[in-house]
Amino acid sequence: MNLKKLAIIAKGTGRKKRDINLLKLSEEIKSLYNTYKSLNKVADLIKLSPEMIREFLKINDLEKEVKELIRRGLINSVDIGYRISKLSEKDQIIFARNIVEKKLSSKVVRAIIRYKLDNPKMPIEKAISKVIKSKDKMVYIVYLSVEKGTYEKILEKKREEIIASIFNNIIPKKYLISIEVNECVITLKVSKEGLVEVRNQAKRLKVPLAKVADKLVKEHFKVNK
Repeated sequence: MNLKKLAIIAKGTGRKKRDINLLKLSEEIKSLYNTYKSLNKVADLIKLSPEMIREFLKINDLEKEVKELIRRGLINSVDIGYRISKLSEKDQIIFARNIVEKKLSSKVVRAIIRYKLDNPKMPIEKAISKVIKSKDKMVYIVYLSVEKGTYEKILEKKREEIIASIFNNIIPKKYLISIEVNECVITLKVSKEGLVEVRNQAKRLKVPLAKVADKLVKEHFKVNK
């Protein structure tokens, strides 16, 4: 395959239909990479970003059964293939089968991968089931920071309990999946509705989203002296 043809094909990777199978295209890109040993060089040759080239290369590392599904055209998205590569070998096969059987979209695939990576001990089947059942109630991860001085004040009064109390008061229980406090960083796992609630607090307090926790904690201590 000449570079001109490859460039035309690669440039249209966002399309649902291609002139070449995704697996074949990934193999051709790998061949180029093996020749030039540079993501940037290959990216320049076929007019794609280095990040996209990296995603194509990952297709070649997938489990044999997963690559067979791609070869047959049952999985034809480089984004989905790349997401699958983030899983263990066994989980790749299980997930790929579910993608084909359930006709999962890229959006759902990304949500499942994110949820699985955030919960490494959870079986992939359970992660798939939880996200699919939630449908439009995808899990959103919100990282909030707390200033050192505010954090030290929380330490004196059981930080986890205070943080939990604050967010349980502003986010309905059904929208708040979990709260994790790790020094000055608070990680919220919320549904779409829960994310809206946090953003509403940012608007009310007139601060960036990342500063919401710090402002809420300070507000809490002001009211509960």
